[in-house]
Amino acid sequence: MAKTLSLGIATTLLATTSAAGSDTSDRAPVVYVIPFSGQMGTDIHPDIYEDVIKDANEVNPDLVIFRLDSADIDNNFHIANDDRREAGLWQELEAYRDMMMDLQNKLPVDRSKQIMWIEDSVGASSLLALSWPTIYMSEGGRLWGIDAIRGFAEGWQDPDVRAKMYAAWVGIATGFPQAGGFPMELSNAMIEPQHDLGVKFKGREVQFSNDLQGTVWTIDSSDKSVARFDADSAEQVMLSRGTVQNLDDLMFLLGYREYGTADSGEKLVDDYKETWRRTFERCASWLKDARDRQSGGTLADLGAAKNALEKVLKAGQRYPAVAARLRQDYGIDLFQLETQIEAMKRQIAEGRRSGRNRRGGGGSGRGGGGLGP
Repeated sequence: MAKTLSLGIATTLLATTSAAGSDTSDRAPVVYVIPFSGQMGTDIHPDIYEDVIKDANEVNPDLVIFRLDSADIDNNFHIANDDRREAGLWQELEAYRDMMMDLQNKLPVDRSKQIMWIEDSVGASSLLALSWPTIYMSEGGRLWGIDAIRGFAEGWQDPDVRAKMYAAWVGIATGFPQAGGFPMELSNAMIEPQHDLGVKFKGREVQFSNDLQGTVWTIDSSDKSVARFDADSAEQVMLSRGTVQNLDDLMFLLGYREYGTADSGEKLVDDYKETWRRTFERCASWLKDARDRQSGGTLADLGAAKNALEKVLKAGQRYPAVAARLRQDYGIDLFQLETQIEAMKRQIAEGRRSGRNRRGGGGSGRGGGGLGP
């Protein structure tokens, strides 16, 4: 049964135990839960996990559990209710890789004490799911492939460049399951649709193969889709070490009937998500204000529009998640926005020097970029 500990209590408990020279097996372990929940690239972003790493080192727990719940596709397949704006952002693969490596190497416990708990994982989040060797899954959970990576290369017209870019992205993606100690055959089948996946058993060991000949169980034989697992199939091939209902269940399978939890990491992540999303909503209002005031055409209107855009710029600079969604939802790049603001400043200065209440240029100004839809 879990006992929630504050940061101070958890730290004091650990310090007291250490000073007394007691072995950690004589007491209930302290568990630090790190959520990976929401959209990859915004909710799940290196910006917040730098703070989580610092906090975890202050708590100094015995065990770290990554709780992953990030799916691009809804479970209700018969209802088209997925908000595609919330799909994981694939452009940040290198940032995800660096974040994963920081978490594995800078937390106060080594990887043998880091557990990946997959509640649901579809899309880019599956890269993180496979980055840790010790995996448990929730009942009904999914571990679905990451074939969307093939879409990255489609924007390149030159076939040689397209092939090189695709190979580069695949190379980065395969590094995640390699970090988790999983075989290349599994990586191939979960990333590229042309690879089949089957398994055969040698004693208690499972061997994955992209050649279905000689395998006893076929996981994927389609060249149009990648390999997928649910909680049951992942456990049957020992990709997952067990299926759980909640944290108590997971800790029991790990061999602990009693444990304490330090919830400061979860609070950090929850507060971060709430703050950046609230800020992004305000950006939508500021962008509307900017468009409305620019249509007025006076220098006062242009000044008010500039002020609104400056708020958007500061929000994007403060929160990379906001910047990412500005690009995705509005087509607004921060550099272009900054250029546009500078052009508006010059326009206002020129109007004041001329002594006329001139019109504001009727839109985005000379800086380009526009204000999105």
